[in-house]
Amino acid sequence: MAKGGKDTSTDKLLNVIRGKGDASAGSSAGGGAGQGKGRKGRGKGAGSARAPRGAKVARKSSSKVVVGVDIGPDSLRVARVSHSGGRPKLLGFHRIPYETPDAPDRPDFPQFLKAKLSETCGSPKGYEAWSLVSSAKSELWHIQIPKVPRRQIPDAVYWTVKKEKQFDDREFILDFEVQEEVVEKGQPKLSIMVYLTPRKQVESLKSLFHKAGIKLAGATISPIAIQTLYRSRWVGSDARTYAHLYVGRNWSRIDIFTNNNIVLSRGIKAGTNSMVEALVENYSSLGGTGEATISLSMEDEMPQLSSTQALTQDQAKHVLRSKLLGYDMSTAQPGAELGQEDVLRMIRPAVERLVRQVERTFEYYTTTMGKDRVEKIFFSGEITTNRMLMEFIHTQLGINSQLLDPLSPEYVGPGAVGPVTESERLEYNLVLALALSDNTITPNLLFTYRAKERERQVRRMDNAIMAMAGLIVVVLFGIYLWQQTVIGAKQTEIATLQAQLNQYQPQVNRNLLIQWARKLNQKNIDLKRASQMYEGMSVVSELSRLTPPSIKITDMQLNLGPGEQPEQQEQKQGRRRGRNARQDDNEQLLILDAVVLGDPEQFDTTLTSYLIKLENSRLFDAPVIHKRVVEDFSTSGEVLHFVIHINLM
Repeated sequence: MAKGGKDTSTDKLLNVIRGKGDASAGSSAGGGAGQGKGRKGRGKGAGSARAPRGAKVARKSSSKVVVGVDIGPDSLRVARVSHSGGRPKLLGFHRIPYETPDAPDRPDFPQFLKAKLSETCGSPKGYEAWSLVSSAKSELWHIQIPKVPRRQIPDAVYWTVKKEKQFDDREFILDFEVQEEVVEKGQPKLSIMVYLTPRKQVESLKSLFHKAGIKLAGATISPIAIQTLYRSRWVGSDARTYAHLYVGRNWSRIDIFTNNNIVLSRGIKAGTNSMVEALVENYSSLGGTGEATISLSMEDEMPQLSSTQALTQDQAKHVLRSKLLGYDMSTAQPGAELGQEDVLRMIRPAVERLVRQVERTFEYYTTTMGKDRVEKIFFSGEITTNRMLMEFIHTQLGINSQLLDPLSPEYVGPGAVGPVTESERLEYNLVLALALSDNTITPNLLFTYRAKERERQVRRMDNAIMAMAGLIVVVLFGIYLWQQTVIGAKQTEIATLQAQLNQYQPQVNRNLLIQWARKLNQKNIDLKRASQMYEGMSVVSELSRLTPPSIKITDMQLNLGPGEQPEQQEQKQGRRRGRNARQDDNEQLLILDAVVLGDPEQFDTTLTSYLIKLENSRLFDAPVIHKRVVEDFSTSGEVLHFVIHINLM
């Protein structure tokens, strides 16, 4: 409740949320706000709660559960989200304060992490864990490369970044994301978001979760986590180009997004501590003289203070949180006499410096980079829940503004029970973003472009194998159908032939077949006897048919071998073949003694032609020349005298 007994906008929101559920079922005060002091208007039990805080919504069976883990400086924050194909569903979130301020650096912290995650999330096998890497030493920016084939993009990005930053692969992890195609000076190019993170930080985070027995599925940095809130459609924006301003303790960060893609991220060395310093300076300057020594605004007047006591840094922090965020404060403490407006006037120089940095960032983005104007800005950070402060910043910037509150009833549903104030809910922005993360929408330091390329190659090979297997199955199925058609046709043919066979009389049986075989064998024997009888005549007739007029046979010897019965001839089928076999005396042999008449120049041609005819005959085997000489006959003149041996077939 503000000074004068009037309800502030924060108190009104508090009353609305309390009307929907039991505030005590939510969580204890978060961060430094909950250390020893409760909120105004809260019950004693709620203000003193120290157990791990969290809020659960109805569980629903899902295919995947992602757990976001944010290891903060004072507490461990956990959020669980179910990914079931539709809109992600919040399962619960928790804040576990550390027992000692140096807990994350203690050797037993992995055991603490394991125990608390087991209490809040169950077995590690039932979820994927994502966590945050500090972005203080990370660097995120954009580059443009020529439009190249997909397989060449990694090399093009790597060497472009290597040329710009000269980083060491052993010390930094490089990852990137292709966002869109742009045209620069008429040339198509690819706009790439790249970021570098110290490898040691990532390895340390992996080692921590490994020691805790939890497999870390993903790790990312704060700007990319905020991007996930928009890409997952958990938080929507009606503007194409919008910004997110996070106001932290020692620093702030401004992120600019276009179509849910982060296009610019910049750190600002101004935060709540800058406001605390301004409060200390202005309170001290007013306390001793009762007059304002600096002018914050032409229309605003500095409050006149009666106290001469100066504020320390811790006291100023408490005054800031009490007057702007609604924390309890004793009237005896220094600064208790100030009102909300008084504090805002005192911290105005620090706020204006922050606003100027934001304006310069927007001007650089629109003027230097030539991009579209920022249409909307989202705020996060505990101090941004003060309505008057945000109205002042909104007035200075002149653009639409909204608090980034993804755990508000608008997003988690009316049945969810969560932290009762906006400042408490904003503590879970990053851890909820981690729980919404997925490799398809969130760049992952544990699954960089190299791993994605390997997975793409494996997936491409798997798809090729599956396509080949599918093709083989289709071919085999086609063969199966063809065979079925052939089998059906054959069965029809068999049935037809069987019907025809049944018409024959008498029916064939074994004895009848034996009888027919004997008759056929006897007929063959008779034919062979007849062939032996006329074999010599057949040889002479064939020889007469093949011999040309220019060749005269002077002598012929025909050796038909010993007389054999047809039964004995059948046993000669296995005898040897070849030249040695043809020289066997038992072979049937024809010896021709002949001469070639005519032109001596045609002797070789005539003889060769004759030998080819003999070889092609069905009765004769290949002829073998035993004698070949040119002689002079008294009656015929010069002749070619030759002797050949021919085996009979």
